Amino acid sequence: MAVRANISKGYIWRPGLIGLAALIFSGWFLYDGMVKYPLQKEQFEAHQKVYQEHPDPTEAGRIWEELAREKGWPTTNPTQKTDKDIFTQKLLAGICAPIGLGFLFVFLTSLGKWVEADEQGLKAKGGKETDYESITSVDKSRWQSKGIAVVYYQSNGKSDQITLDDWKFEREPTKRIMQAIEERTGFGMDDAPADTDDEEDDGETPRDVTPE
Repeated sequence: MAVRANISKGYIWRPGLIGLAALIFSGWFLYDGMVKYPLQKEQFEAHQKVYQEHPDPTEAGRIWEELAREKGWPTTNPTQKTDKDIFTQKLLAGICAPIGLGFLFVFLTSLGKWVEADEQGLKAKGGKETDYESITSVDKSRWQSKGIAVVYYQSNGKSDQITLDDWKFEREPTKRIMQAIEERTGFGMDDAPADTDDEEDDGETPRDVTPE
């Protein structure tokens, strides 16, 4: 009987939300650096010029209000912004954009992922497939601590691998797939078993989400 572990709902939305948030912040910073801050800088410099050319505060205030209304600016004292402030906003936009795109790439490429074990062997979305006889080793060094195991196999004379991850994939089916591999190949049987809970948590245990 085939056992399929689909991508975990607890995992899939994290990179999507992080990527979306990073792109929103990038747009916000870019707007400040390209539009808002340069305008505030222009307003502040015009305000300073008026008060420098007209020592009388009352006269300067009147002239500033007339100039502000003419240009459609607020008549209140403008906020000071410098070239450094503008550069900082553009820099932050440039930092957030690739981060957001990276996380969205992880989200999009993870949609619909699955890994499956049946009587013949192991397969995963994307065309990776192997029978049990072609499996050469199983790396369970991170299985107990992080629920990650790497299955190595030979395909058409080349080495390949399928990664099991009980946080990215549904936890209980992933454990059953690992058990099927152990029973049919003997690999990993001597390794310490992963920690198990009485209740299924569907892969909700928090971990760092890093674009691959």
